[in-house]
Amino acid sequence: MRKRKIMFISVMLIILALAIVGLSLSLTSKEKTRNVKIGYLPIMASLPLYVAQENNYFTEQGIQIETVQLQSSNQLVDALVRGDIDIVVESSAVPALIAETVDPGKIKIFSVSDITEGNPFDSLIIGEESNLESLKELEGKKIGVFPGSTATNLLKKFLSDKKVDISKIEFVQIIPSNQLPALYEGSIDVLHAYEPTTTIALQSGRVRKMYGSIYAEQLNHNPQGVALVSSRFISENPRLAKKTINAFDQAADFISENDEETREIVVKYVKVEKNVADKAVFLYMGRSDKINKNALQEYSDMLYSIGEMKSKLDVSTLLYNP
Repeated sequence: MRKRKIMFISVMLIILALAIVGLSLSLTSKEKTRNVKIGYLPIMASLPLYVAQENNYFTEQGIQIETVQLQSSNQLVDALVRGDIDIVVESSAVPALIAETVDPGKIKIFSVSDITEGNPFDSLIIGEESNLESLKELEGKKIGVFPGSTATNLLKKFLSDKKVDISKIEFVQIIPSNQLPALYEGSIDVLHAYEPTTTIALQSGRVRKMYGSIYAEQLNHNPQGVALVSSRFISENPRLAKKTINAFDQAADFISENDEETREIVVKYVKVEKNVADKAVFLYMGRSDKINKNALQEYSDMLYSIGEMKSKLDVSTLLYNP
């Protein structure tokens, strides 16, 4: 009797073990066949995605991706929170941090940018014939800005700190492809430009730089750009999430170590001339294991101090930890 009981228990344990293995294999199979939806903006800041595609890093990791193009960081973060996409290659940090204070736990940050005075990704540019010289003279003018709330609010903060009356300025949100035509045609007086728009404009000889990087002046080693991953995606597909982020880490290493080859990829994917790609300033996105948490916390505290965020945030709770 005792032997039968022991045998029965042994058989049940074997069945349970086989069931667990079968479930594990089933989940692994689902992860292998599931497409990873990656949201991006059609701009230079999405360079890690272009590099990973060009160098087949996703394929090497056994990943199939589906890219989803949107037009602003706000749209990217909203889509990520809703679950429409799994990964955001690069977004402004502002809507991501605000989303965490409003609806916490939905997203994680796995990479941040490093904007410095020596690596100025943004600038204020004006027409070559413009007589504007000082920031104070921007009062009464129209400034073109990147779509979404971030660029406008940070520029307002910067100008207010410089004692400029922003109530006398009209801020016009314009998608990148329409920014230079608007400046050339005179429908705006100034453009807060990102790369490669700045380099394209300067190469044309029709504009000049009025002011350098606003973001670098606000905070050196500015983590203005962040890469995001859905918490739900991590929970349901942890291995797939890790593999995808590994591919982006490979891209970050390639960009920092292979400047000439990276600029060739820029020509192909960003659709700019080689002379522009050769001089453009990259928005360098770091590896997932080398996030400057102190800079990100300082940036978050700055947003709270200007009223952009309604509550303080401990950014360490937002960082991706596989």
